[in-house]
Parts: sequence; C-alpha cells; structure tokens
Amino acid sequence: MSAKILVLAGLSLLLACLATLTQAQEETGMPDRLRLGVIVAADETARERVEPFRLALEDVADMPVDLFLMDTMADAIEALAAGRIDYARLSPSGYAAVHQLCACIEPLVTAAPDDFPARFYAILVAKRNGDKNTLADLKGTRLAVGGAHAVTGYRVPLTNLAADGINARVHFSALVEVQDPVEGLRAILDGRVQASLAWSTLAGEAKNGYTAGTLNDFYVSGGRGFNDLEIVWRSPPIPYSAHSLRKDLPDELKRRIRAGLMDLRREAPDAYLAIEPDLPGGFEPVVHGDFRPVLRTFEEEYATLLNPQGR
Repeated sequence: MSAKILVLAGLSLLLACLATLTQAQEETGMPDRLRLGVIVAADETARERVEPFRLALEDVADMPVDLFLMDTMADAIEALAAGRIDYARLSPSGYAAVHQLCACIEPLVTAAPDDFPARFYAILVAKRNGDKNTLADLKGTRLAVGGAHAVTGYRVPLTNLAADGINARVHFSALVEVQDPVEGLRAILDGRVQASLAWSTLAGEAKNGYTAGTLNDFYVSGGRGFNDLEIVWRSPPIPYSAHSLRKDLPDELKRRIRAGLMDLRREAPDAYLAIEPDLPGGFEPVVHGDFRPVLRTFEEEYATLLNPQGR
C-alpha cells in the first residue's frame, strides 16, 4: 500500500511539473506590457473616460496596459499595421482595412446594441407590388445608392450583390446617388427610383422597421408609405465592431483577453460602457470570417464595380 501511495504521489508530482512546463511554454513570448489604442476624435476627456476600461484590461491581461489616444480610425489602422499598438476597437471597415494592409490582426469580440445578436445587414428595399419582389423583377430599373464611401449604402451591397451573381451596374438601368438612405426610401415612394440600398438590424418587430436602421428611422419619423416598402435582398450579417489584437501576440494572452471581455459587461459595466458607450448590449465572440461581407469591399476583383465611373 505504501508503495502504491508513493507511485501515485510521484505521478501527481510529474503531472504538476508537466502542467507548469506547459504553462511556461504557452507564456513564452508574453509582452511586458499591452499597448491599447483608442480613437478619440475631438473628445478632450477621452483619457479620463477610457480609464475604467484600461484598468479592467490590465486585470484581464494580467499585465500593465499603456493607453495611446488616436485622433482618427485611419491613425489606429496605421498604428496596428506598423506594430505601434497591440489592441484597438475598430469598425468593420477598419478591421478590413488593416487586414488588407498586413493581415496582422485577428478579431476577438464585437459589441451588441441590445439583447439581439450583434449583427446588422445591408439591404435592398423596393415598393410592394402584390407578389413579393425579386431581384429579377427589378432588372432594368433605377437603384438609389449612397456616396462611393458609404459602407452599407454602396460598398457592402454592391460587392455582396456581385458575390451573389448580380452586377448592379449591369442589372439596374442607373445608380442614382441620394443624400442618405431615408431619402432613398422617399425616392422609391415618389417614383424617382424603384429600389434603394439601406441597412437594418433585422431584429425585433418588422412592423416597426425593426430595432434600428433605415426602415426604423423612416417609421419613427412618421414617413408616409412605410407599409408599401419591402426588403428584396439582404447581405450576410456584419458585426458592429471588431475588438482586435495583433496576431503575433501569444495565443494564451488572446484567450485570456477574449474571456475577460466576454464577462466585462457583467463584471465591470462601467468599464464596458467606457469603451462601448453606444453599444450597451455586451460582447459576443467573432472570427475573421464574420467580416467577409466587408472584407470583399477591399478585394481587387470588385475595384471596378466600386469605382463611381465604373472603370
């Protein structure tokens, strides 16, 4: 019996040593500090506002976190690509832009506006005509679009329609630029165009225009003819944001930060709202493929399609 106890004790010690060795191997290459970039625009109180999140991130990462304030999304994109910061909260287009430059980051989580899934959609809207419209029914008609830099009003829908086999410049007789997506809906109803690009959460009640988006804006404004509109096409779902880390950081650190962020709204709501004041619904995990609808807008095969002159 004593011999068995000694053997078991030896095995336990061996397993403990192996576990310690594995952890040490995983943590090899851990940085001394984490560099957090935050986009502040003209917010002069940004450093104070973001401090609760920086402190929470220190606890989650188990290391000091240095804060770098960025004036614009472009500054954050450049800093990530150049390796001057390790972490930033990016827009979906910002994430796609960094990936285009260096493929050197990976997304961890996205934030939600409410208790519905943290995704939104580019949509194509037309006027009801009895039977449900299809894209084929709209061939040869006029389509309202946003400016060439509009994400959900131009870039995402045009590229993802093309991925579905519809070249908007060929399928429609004209692309008519409108001031904003709500103006596009008005243009449908007054006959200037037959379809328009817009965006929606596609969550909640359809009769109210869903929880947010162009249809909801039109409904809330009391726009006449709301019930005469219908969605003909939708893009794949798009995450609202991309809390992203550089790929060259250790996997153990990435797992630690993702897990901590997932619990942040519950464990430290003030820290969560410090970084996501406009999306209070909490974090959900994301992977690179979730941003495919926006990544397409940076691919060479769609460059001619996105050119306002079509060449």
